Amino acid sequence: MASFRLAVISLLVATYAKRVVPGKIHVLTNENFEHDTQAATGATTGDWFVEFYAPWCGHCKQLAPTWEKLAKSLKKKVTVAKVDVTKNRLLGQRFSISGFPSLILFHHGKMYKYKGVRSPEALEKFALSGYKDAEGIDVPPEPSFIITVFMTLLDQYTALLDENIVLAMAVLCCISLVLALLCVGVIICCCDTPRPPSTAKAPSAPKDNAKVKKDQ
Repeated sequence: MASFRLAVISLLVATYAKRVVPGKIHVLTNENFEHDTQAATGATTGDWFVEFYAPWCGHCKQLAPTWEKLAKSLKKKVTVAKVDVTKNRLLGQRFSISGFPSLILFHHGKMYKYKGVRSPEALEKFALSGYKDAEGIDVPPEPSFIITVFMTLLDQYTALLDENIVLAMAVLCCISLVLALLCVGVIICCCDTPRPPSTAKAPSAPKDNAKVKKDQ
């Protein structure tokens, strides 16, 4: 059993090593976030320092070179990553991201929000040990399957809307039509559902005992 566990862990580490390049900023999405970070468990991939940003955010643009420098300085110590919340709303919702950039360190199933000066030295100190002085809260669990599907479709539709608004509106019209037809079908089925026959028996007519006797 011990050898089997060791083999599984080795496989996970090998897979992780192929996906993450030390010294480089790792891009996280709805699809790979939990697989790569294992944020809710903190099992085998170590600590992660993640920037939640928006492409239009001026402060995020100013932080970009500092974040790249931080990734190099924390090489093989802490994995530095980033999430575009405008394309991954599910993660923004899961971690209650309300402003940009939001910097969060994930360590052993806990998350620590950075609120200090955004200098390379201060960020590195926080990632290595300074987070211990911050308030740590439990990492929220992964959303349900329905919410995941809905938010993923919403992100894809938003991306399509940015690229081709005509096609996006056509897709929206088709989806609306399909939903309307489904609603009409459900209503018709409910209205046409036959009622079960009554099981009550009609009272039988009383026998004419006098007539029976006369006939005899």
